[in-house]
This record gives sequence, structure tokens and C-alpha cells, in this order.
Amino acid sequence: MENRKVAGIVMLHLEDGAKRFLLHATGSTLELAYADYSEGKTGLANILELLKTTVELDVKKIDLVELTNGQINRENVPMFVFEAEEAAQKSELPAGYYWEEPQKFREIIRNYDIEGMPYF
Repeated sequence: MENRKVAGIVMLHLEDGAKRFLLHATGSTLELAYADYSEGKTGLANILELLKTTVELDVKKIDLVELTNGQINRENVPMFVFEAEEAAQKSELPAGYYWEEPQKFREIIRNYDIEGMPYF
């Protein structure tokens, strides 16, 4: 399982009814939030750890709504899709993580070959 990744898609429901998506900046590129796949942990445990410790989300207040698979650089990557409410999460994220508009999120995921893409 060396160098395998697991991705997390978090959709934030704003109080005004709008949506935002969690994205991670690496240099000048935006991408999904990823965790390295650790032996001895499930894919879900890996991505939850990243969301809790690195992104600093309250993982007790997010809901897992979908699990799908994507191809990134010819590598299969499990993708866990979560929903969260704005009132239950901090508005400020650590450096490199952003809540982005749906159109920006759609631009990013066009670069991924995702099976059974959830409807956003």
C-alpha cells in the first residue's frame, strides 16, 4: 500500500443555502484534500484523521454521504464524500485549505476520472 492516497470531499452547507467545497492548495494548484494510506488503518480512518488534525474540522459534526472511487495519475483513489453545516464548523481553515465555490470545485474534479460521481 506504499504511496497510496485516500481523498476527502467535504461539502459545506452555508446558512444562506449556498454550498462551498474543501480544496487544498499545493503551490498554485488547487486539488482535493488527500491523506496517505497508512497500514493498519482504514481509508475512512486515514481521511478522518487528516480532516481532524490538519484541516481542523470537527469530524463529529460531519456526515459521510458517499464513497466512490477515482483514478488520479492511473492510481485508484477511494473518495469519501462528507457534508457539514456552516454553524458546526470553524470558518477559518489552516493555511493551504479553502472553502471554494461550486464552480471552482467542478473545475478541479474534471481532472479526475471518478466512478459514480455524486450529484452536487
